[in-house]
Amino acid sequence: MPSKPLVKICGVRTVEAAVTAAEAGADIIGMIFAPSPRLIDVSTGQAIARAVKQASGDSADIVHVKHIHDGICENATAAEFFTTSGAKILKSRKGPLLAGVFQNQPLEHILAVVEQVPLDLVQLHGTEPIDLAREIPVPVIKVFHVDDTFSVEDSDLFKTFRHSVVLLDTKVAGTTQQGGRGVSFDWTIARRLADSGLPFIMAGGLTPDNVREAVDVGRPWGVDVSSGTETNKAKDPAKITAFVANAKQ
Repeated sequence: MPSKPLVKICGVRTVEAAVTAAEAGADIIGMIFAPSPRLIDVSTGQAIARAVKQASGDSADIVHVKHIHDGICENATAAEFFTTSGAKILKSRKGPLLAGVFQNQPLEHILAVVEQVPLDLVQLHGTEPIDLAREIPVPVIKVFHVDDTFSVEDSDLFKTFRHSVVLLDTKVAGTTQQGGRGVSFDWTIARRLADSGLPFIMAGGLTPDNVREAVDVGRPWGVDVSSGTETNKAKDPAKITAFVANAKQ
């Protein structure tokens, strides 16, 4: 696993923001294909994908999830499985990976967007059953929403050979549109999961100003930011650059 946390810049809507994130050293660039103020269409996703690949000089094809999970022992512990799959995902490209975020949408729609953009990763950010990941050809990031009822002993967190990456994000009450709300959760909850050996990405209310503390407390494998790199609801190049630098310092 990386010695410094990987960084995912999410909610990217323009080529300019995507290239800024790539040049700043982001590992994953996230695009929203679910109902959201940050929703983009496929043609915009295609333009972002072309620009990111050109900026990084990476012309490799997307990697099928089968190649990520192949070679991992069927009896591997969850910590072993997610550590290995995460490392293999990061090695699959020399530039940033492109992730598409979906929330409780039809499988047919997800598959179409994966192929058309194309996407390296799919993030399931709703209440999708974890077995849905088995129907998706690229590695899946599966969100687990953290609220007062969340437990780091949730058995779904430790199920293997479905999703390839675990993501913790704050559950915001009173809305069906989760993510990108700028609301944090108790980072000591993340630390308990980290202490179990399970790698994960941490999201929820992260900013350039607090990401270093979040990493020190939560010990995540990666950090994910959306609204924390925006000014007036648009991506701010200075905040993107500062977030990546502070996360990886």
